[in-house]
Amino acid sequence: MACSTFLFCDPIPAERIRWIAASIVAWNDKSSTEHPGSVKVFLTGDALFSLIDARARPAWAVVSILPSVQIIADGDELQLQGLRDPVCSGFPQVKITGVGDQGPFWEELVTALKEEWAGAKNAAFLLCNSPYMSRVPVYMLRFLSRVEKTGLHPELYSYLDGVHTLHDGQRPSEFENIGRGVAALAGAAVQSGRDPWFAACSRCATARGYYQMNPGTGFCEPASCIQDITIRPLKEILARFSSNHPIVSHASGAIVPGTGRGGGVPHLVVFITNPPYCTEWTFGGMSLALAAAMDGIPTMVIFIEEGVYALHGTHEVPKNDKVFNIQEMVAVTTDVNALQYFVHAPSLEDRGIDISGEFSLVRKVTNEDLARILFQPDTECSAPATRMIFF
Repeated sequence: MACSTFLFCDPIPAERIRWIAASIVAWNDKSSTEHPGSVKVFLTGDALFSLIDARARPAWAVVSILPSVQIIADGDELQLQGLRDPVCSGFPQVKITGVGDQGPFWEELVTALKEEWAGAKNAAFLLCNSPYMSRVPVYMLRFLSRVEKTGLHPELYSYLDGVHTLHDGQRPSEFENIGRGVAALAGAAVQSGRDPWFAACSRCATARGYYQMNPGTGFCEPASCIQDITIRPLKEILARFSSNHPIVSHASGAIVPGTGRGGGVPHLVVFITNPPYCTEWTFGGMSLALAAAMDGIPTMVIFIEEGVYALHGTHEVPKNDKVFNIQEMVAVTTDVNALQYFVHAPSLEDRGIDISGEFSLVRKVTNEDLARILFQPDTECSAPATRMIFF
């Protein structure tokens, strides 16, 4: 029996809820002769607004009545957002933490992950959002604090703007101090004998000025960084993905098959959900996926939602623009053994576009295909789990 857990902290597009719901329903329909397993969807932060959004509520209503699906909402954040009463009255089947004896949200999430990833000694957070412009780093601290208190070793992988967590001397006036929180968490973990592993991607850190050349030594060294996070190559961070332990992010999921599956390296699914160039999300997601595949981790990249624009038309980067051509990145990596590319057909149809002819080998997938790819892998598959990260 497979167990699936999703965590969403940022706003969830209604389109995402619809295709996730359709995939879960398809999975349940095909599993009608046997127990389909369980799906737990944890919602906190701005993701909670989707529960009252008229564009998203029908899809939530479809999946929330399935006996295999449980939606867990962060009671503290509902109270902060003024959403507790509307959610209680509109979605009585949603479990709200912090009420009665149900326990706090992060404790429930970590407990669920420990049960699914039996025997795991670590749990990690992939942080892609910067402090203070985003509340996600606060959720990272709450998650890893609960990880440490539950007896697991906390791990932090700072990537993209998440590397701003490195900055020394943080002094926010009206916000939880993230740098101080990381230091306190590291200290508590060391004292309890659960050594932390906190790392920041060297490429992202260098781009943002945290890893500079020292003229005196001739070597690159951390600059203006707290000591609790080590700057490391992305390859070293992704080496942690080969281990069997939970890794969550601002928008992520995992499917852990039941007993009977073999061992091996967890597979990785990267959803590209943003347009290709105005933010670093697409390049960052592609870079992580390619590096993982080159390191031997079976990886799928699925262009979905706004991400389908990456394969539409022909992109030509001006000579004076240093942005990386995403289409060229796809074209030159289609022969990487551990890497597969897919594009979501309903996302293309919703936008009235199609992929460029040069990407005709990129397979189009439906929601039913996603159900099979994500929830019903080949019975001969040796993957102990499949991780999902949304970029």
